[in-house]
Amino acid sequence: MLHTTKLHPPAVRSTSVRRRRLSDRLGSARPALALLVAPPGFGKTTVLAEWAATDPRPFAWVRLDAQDNDRAVLWAYIATAVASAASSDGPVSSLTAAARAPDPAGALAAALESLGEELVLVLDDYYLITNEDCHAQVSRLIELTPRTVQLVIATRWDPPLNIARLRAAGELMELRAPDLQFNLDETREFLNGSLALALDRRAISVLHERTEGWPAGLYLAYLSLHESADPRQFVQTFGASNRHVIDYLTEQVLMALRADVLQFMLATSIVDTICGPLADVLTGESGSGQRLMDLERANVFIAPLDERREWYRYHPLLAELLRTELTRREPEKLPLLHRRAAEWYAGAEDPDRAIEHAIAASDTDFAARLIGQNYLRQIEWGRIATVLGWLDAIGAGAIATDRRLGVVKAWTMHFLGRHAEGDLALSSAMAAPEVSPLPDGANSIEATAALIGAAFPGGDVGAMLAAARRAFELEATRDSPWRITVHVQLGFALVRAGRFEEAKTPLRTGAELASALSMWMDAIGSRALLSRIELEIGDPALAERLAREAIDIADAHELTPTPTAAYARVALGAVLLRRGYVATAESLLSEALPTIRALGEPLALAEVLLPLAAAFRALGRRADARAALDEANAMIDAARDPGVLGVGRGRRAAPKAGPGMEALTSREVEVILAVSSGVSNREAARRLFVSYNTIHSHLRSIYRKLDVPSRDAAVDRARDLGLIK
Repeated sequence: MLHTTKLHPPAVRSTSVRRRRLSDRLGSARPALALLVAPPGFGKTTVLAEWAATDPRPFAWVRLDAQDNDRAVLWAYIATAVASAASSDGPVSSLTAAARAPDPAGALAAALESLGEELVLVLDDYYLITNEDCHAQVSRLIELTPRTVQLVIATRWDPPLNIARLRAAGELMELRAPDLQFNLDETREFLNGSLALALDRRAISVLHERTEGWPAGLYLAYLSLHESADPRQFVQTFGASNRHVIDYLTEQVLMALRADVLQFMLATSIVDTICGPLADVLTGESGSGQRLMDLERANVFIAPLDERREWYRYHPLLAELLRTELTRREPEKLPLLHRRAAEWYAGAEDPDRAIEHAIAASDTDFAARLIGQNYLRQIEWGRIATVLGWLDAIGAGAIATDRRLGVVKAWTMHFLGRHAEGDLALSSAMAAPEVSPLPDGANSIEATAALIGAAFPGGDVGAMLAAARRAFELEATRDSPWRITVHVQLGFALVRAGRFEEAKTPLRTGAELASALSMWMDAIGSRALLSRIELEIGDPALAERLAREAIDIADAHELTPTPTAAYARVALGAVLLRRGYVATAESLLSEALPTIRALGEPLALAEVLLPLAAAFRALGRRADARAALDEANAMIDAARDPGVLGVGRGRRAAPKAGPGMEALTSREVEVILAVSSGVSNREAARRLFVSYNTIHSHLRSIYRKLDVPSRDAAVDRARDLGLIK
C-alpha cells in the first residue's frame, strides 16, 4: 500500500522567503548528485519545494519514512514517483516495472535513458534509510542515472553513498547548514516582509545574530513575538539570554498556546503524519479535522500533505519538541496513545505503523498477533527486510517465548536461506506455549512444521513428499490461506519425485483456486510446475504458455523479485531452450540464478544449473557449461534423495543396464532417437509417420524398460547404453 501523500512536494507557504540564490544553484547544476545536509529546521524541504515551483522540469518526489527501510518498498515509491512525474506519452510502464526487477536501480536507469526526458528526482528525509541494501541500490542509481535526470537527496547527515568519490570527480553539488542559513537581508524579508512584524533594524540584527540565520529559530521567534504583549521587551530579553536558543523559544511557543491546543498537539505528536479520524482516536474527541486546518491557518508549524487538506505533518523539529514535552509531562499516557494508534492503523490496513506503535506501547501480545497475521503477505511481496525489522524491534526474548513469533522467524530465516536458524526458530516455537490456530491461519504447529519441511526440504525429496502429504492432510480441507498452498506443495514434491501424471491433479486444483482467491504466489508456482510437467511428458507449446502465464502474473502483481517468480523464469528458460531459442533461454536462466541461489536449496539450484549448462554448451561457452554442470552434479551427488534429478539427468555416470533389463524394440530405438534432438512428441510423431498417441505409448514403454521417469532421463540412459549417439 503506497501513501500517495509522500509523492509530491509540500505546498510553499505564503510566509516563505523565496531564496533564488539557492534555487539558481540547484537548477543550474547538473551533477550526478545534489546533496542537502543540515540539522532539522534549516529549511531543506522548503528550499526544494520553492525550487520545484519555479523549475520547468517535472519533479519526482519521495518523502521517506522509517517504513521505507526495505528495498522493495523504497523502489516501489521511487519508481511510482518517477512514473507519475514523467510525460504520459512516454513508456511509463517500464518505469514502474523497474521496482520489481532484480536490479531495480539498473532497470530504472535504463528506463529513464529510454524515456529521454529531463526530470528531477528528490529523496527527502533520506537519513531515515539505514538498510545497507537500499544504500547500495541508491549508489548504483547515482552511478547509472542518465544526464537528463538530476538526483537530489535531503538529509540530516551524510549518507553512506561514497560522497568523497563523487566530490573528487566533480559529480557532487552540496548545500549545507551555512548555505541554508538566512543572510541578514533574508532575515529582514522574512520577519518584516513575509510575517509583517515591522521590527526596527536593531531588533532584526539581534534576532539574526542569536539564531545565526537558522530559519526554524526565526520562525519560533516569530511565534513568540506574535503572542507577546511587548515585542520590544521580548527581543531585548531574547538578545540577553544565555540559554540555548531552542530551549528558550520552545518554552515561549509552548507557553503561548492555549491549553486545549497544546494538549491536542501533544497527543497527536506520536505519529509521523496525522489526519482528522486518527486525531479523533488519539485525543478521544471529535472535530479534529477542523482543528488541524485551524492550526495550519494559524501558522503553527504544521503543513498539509495533500490538496484536500486531509493529511498533515508537524514540522520535524516541532514534532520532536512535542514528543519530548509529552514524555516529560505525561509519561504514563504514552502506552495508551500508542495502543490507540496501533489499533487505528491496523483497521486502516497499515501493518507497518500498527506494529511500530504496538511495540512502542509495550503490547507484545497485540504486536505478535499483528506480525503473525501480516508476515506472509510481506514475504510474498519481497519485503523480508520489513519482517526482519519487526522481529528486531520486538526483541529476541519475545520471539523465544512466543509461538506466533517463532513461526514468523522460522519462515523468514528459511526464505533468507539461513536454514539452520530457521530450524532452531521452529524448534523454539514448538516448545513455546500452544496457540491454535496460529495467526497466519495454520491449523497447528505440526501443520507449520510440515509446511516448512515441504517448502525447504534440502536435498531429500522423500522427506519433502512425506511432509507435503502430511501438510495436505492437515490443511487441504480447511478454510485457511494454506488450503491452496498444500495443493501446490504436494504437486511440487510429486514433480521432484518424477511422478508427473500424479502431480497434475493437485497442481491444476491449486492453479484454479489460487487465481480465484488472489493467492498469486501459488498461482505462479502451480503454473510453473505444470509447465515443467508439460515439457517433460506433454506439449512444449503448452509448457511455454503456462510459463508465460506464470511470469505475467508475477509482473502484474509486483512479485518479480521473488523466488517463485524466478522459478517461473527457469520454467520458461527450459522450454525456450528445448525449442531452440538458446540465447533468450540463457538470459532467463542467468537472471533467475542469483535469486534461486540465495534460497540455499540444493535441488532448486540444480534445477537452474542443468538447463543453464545446456544453454552455455549450445552457445559455445564450454567452460561456463562445465562449471554449471559440475556445480549441479555436486548438488545432486550430495543430496540424500535427489528424486528425479538422480535418475539419468545430471549424473556424471548413469548406471548401466542390469542383466535383467528388458531390451528396447527397434521401433522404440527410433522413437528415442527422434526425441533426442529435442523436438516435441507431436513433431516426433510427424517425422515417424505415426500418431501422437503411438509416440506417447512408446515413450511410456521406454520409461518402464529403462527405469526412468522422463524423456530427458530416457535419452541420457539410451546414450549411456550405446543405443543412440
